[in-house]
Amino acid sequence: MDSERKSRPSMIPKPPAHVLTIDDATTLATFVSDMAQRDWIAIDTEFLRERTYHPQLCLVQIADTERAGVIDVLAIDDLTPLGTLLTDTTVTKVFHSAEQDLEVLLHTFGTMPGPVFDTQLAGPLAGLDDQMGYARMVDALLDVKLSKAHTRTDWRQRPLPEGAMAYAADDVRYLSVAYRLIVDELARRDRLAWAMEDAERLTVPDRFAPEIDGAWRRIKAWPRLSPAAQQILAELASWREHEALTADRPRRWILADDAIIALAETAPTDDLTLADTPALPEKTLARHGEALLAAVARGLARNPVVLDPDAGPPDAATKRQIKAGMQALEDAARQSDVPAPTLSSRAEIARLVAGRRDLRLLQGWRRTIAGETVQRAVAAAQQN
Repeated sequence: MDSERKSRPSMIPKPPAHVLTIDDATTLATFVSDMAQRDWIAIDTEFLRERTYHPQLCLVQIADTERAGVIDVLAIDDLTPLGTLLTDTTVTKVFHSAEQDLEVLLHTFGTMPGPVFDTQLAGPLAGLDDQMGYARMVDALLDVKLSKAHTRTDWRQRPLPEGAMAYAADDVRYLSVAYRLIVDELARRDRLAWAMEDAERLTVPDRFAPEIDGAWRRIKAWPRLSPAAQQILAELASWREHEALTADRPRRWILADDAIIALAETAPTDDLTLADTPALPEKTLARHGEALLAAVARGLARNPVVLDPDAGPPDAATKRQIKAGMQALEDAARQSDVPAPTLSSRAEIARLVAGRRDLRLLQGWRRTIAGETVQRAVAAAQQN
């Protein structure tokens, strides 16, 4: 597994051949009861969020070593058995790139699935590249080219297009095989505990809580504004986040980013100047004009300071420390045979230089493999 093509196992397990479509409560209960007897199950979801703030669950796919089930959650009123399975602590739930799946399942069922395992996180510890997509991982491990025919399917429509259910099932059929290969390699390298540690971090519910006060970070252009304008932008972004959450509508439907920037720059204080703001649609003005003026006023009343002082360009001394930290990171990656991006990033090392210690690099196995080395390199560069 040291590359996409090298060291592919000679004996690759077969993916489950039997695929069951589940669209009634009785079949769901039977299927879930069977899956609850397993030590692990592979899971994927299909969802949409184009017209909503929260993702809307459409399908849940589950597989073990023998069969796969595609659950049409839109056709079944009572999903309680599925929710029970997702939180059954005796069954490990295997995902690939789990974050969005966990988000939609948490929103739908109100509880976090667990325990979980993420093959995208675990892959680099087993010799795969960092951040491999599912199709690329399946190709690398199993020499199977997955179809891309339904990457843009509207999963809410019924009936689904021909081939869509089989496409969805493949997302767990081959995942069940990839998981076994990755776990075997992790065990050989004595790194299975590392992968489980990384996966455990995914299931902290606070990771998915709406960030009202920090919503300004979503607007990429905020650093180019003046400190006073940044404070207005922060108030507007918080207001938009709350409105979108309450209405369950996409943020851009409430107020576009370019409108927030225009309002922050012009700082209107009355209806007349508000109406002259560029990029502000008339319907938005009519519906939210009063609230927008109130948000601008709150921003004007705030202390005009930079939202994130660490976001600016680093000075020469800081650059030197970051460079030293990155070099130490690369050295640790070579020595441990773990890709550097799996260990840390330039942004995280910049936060370390700025004095932050609540960093993934300084926790668990990463601290031992790279964190302490990077810390020493940064400290030495500071003294030079």
